[in-house]
Amino acid sequence: MGDFRETRVFVDAIQKAQTPAAICNVLIAFTQRFGLHTVCAGTLPPRGAAPGDQVGHLVLSSWPQEWIDRYVSRGYIFHDPIVKHVRESGNAVLWRDILNDVEETRQTSKMMSEAKGVKLVDGIAMSFPTLEGSQIIMSFGGEEAELSKKDLGVVSFAATCAVAHALGLRGADRYGDLDMLEKECLQLAARGRSHCEISERLCIDHDEVTHHIEQAKRKLGPGHTLYRLGEAPRLTPREKECLEWAAFGKSEWEVSQILGISEHTAEKHLLNAKTKLGAANRVHAVAEAIRCGVFD
Repeated sequence: MGDFRETRVFVDAIQKAQTPAAICNVLIAFTQRFGLHTVCAGTLPPRGAAPGDQVGHLVLSSWPQEWIDRYVSRGYIFHDPIVKHVRESGNAVLWRDILNDVEETRQTSKMMSEAKGVKLVDGIAMSFPTLEGSQIIMSFGGEEAELSKKDLGVVSFAATCAVAHALGLRGADRYGDLDMLEKECLQLAARGRSHCEISERLCIDHDEVTHHIEQAKRKLGPGHTLYRLGEAPRLTPREKECLEWAAFGKSEWEVSQILGISEHTAEKHLLNAKTKLGAANRVHAVAEAIRCGVFD
């Protein structure tokens, strides 16, 4: 993303998308400039999971349905060298760079040959942790991926924003699972009411309020907008400055040079910002800061 304005426009478009399909459309409209025309993301199913269970782990997908059906029915996810590589490394990497470094097996060769039949010839893959402790594997595909090292970082940022919102929508779907007291406690907390005020209003004790709020948050998951109880994270001016430069892809060392502070101090400010935003990594922190209006 060339500048901060373009980043904001993209994040706003993602946040306005109300379905996984709409999120995919926004994401692919952006990544197609790099030759990436389809995307699939999901958590890892347990080894040997049935095809139906594997599909249940999908968070986003615009892959051709025929390829999804074939991929899960043949259990390719348990043998895919691309999945194995990014699960261990996490960094965004080109498919061809992964495949060039692994010994080609008959199964791998067959899988990639079948993928080419649906125009999944080249692409990039990455993984990142969620706040709930699981791992998202994400793969973009097309006929010819054209990305520089900087472009890989840009797509990683876009991917993180998209997945974070998709997980948030899943949380919204689970809102109906909350019981009445859980909903009331969480909504009152989101309006800034203290636990004591909620206790008096609902005629329940303080510990019950805490319990109901914690239960509600656990059911909704960190992606849901009510998870943070409606409060925008309070970053210090320096933490905000460091994160703003991080949004432009600056490293800790570059941020330290720009702001005239030590690299260690820049790293500390970014870590504090990430913790306050409840983010799994720096890219996620930038996405959350934009979503929460921290930079406004």
